[in-house]
Amino acid sequence: MKKLLSLIAVLAPSTALAQTNTITDVNGVTAKLSGIGNTVIYLLVALGVIFIIWNVVMYMIKAGDEGARKSAGMHVLWGIVGLAIILSIWGLVNILTGTFRTTPTNQPIPTVQDTMPGAGVPVVQ
Repeated sequence: MKKLLSLIAVLAPSTALAQTNTITDVNGVTAKLSGIGNTVIYLLVALGVIFIIWNVVMYMIKAGDEGARKSAGMHVLWGIVGLAIILSIWGLVNILTGTFRTTPTNQPIPTVQDTMPGAGVPVVQ
C-alpha cells in the first residue's frame, strides 16, 4: 500500500502539468478524444496479448489434464478473436477519422452563379 501511495505521489505532478493545451474548438475535442482512444486501444491490445500468452503457457503446463488443456486452448482462440476485434475497430475508427477530417483547410467555399444567361442551369465555381 505504501508503494502505491508513493507512486501516486510521484506521478501526481506529471498529470497536473500535462494540461497544457486547452480545448477551444472541435479540432481540440477530436484530438483529445483520439489521444484517449489510442491509449485505451494500446492498453487493450497489451492485455489481450498478455491473456493469450498466459493461456498458451497454461496450455503447455496442463499437458496431462485434457479438460484443462481444452479450456486453455479455447481461451487462446477467443483471445485471438478478441484481439482481432479490437484491432479491426481501431482500424475502422482510423478510416472514419481520415474520411471526416475536422482540420481546417484553405479551400474556398464554392459559390453558385448563373454564368450562362438564359440557360437556367447554375454553374458551380
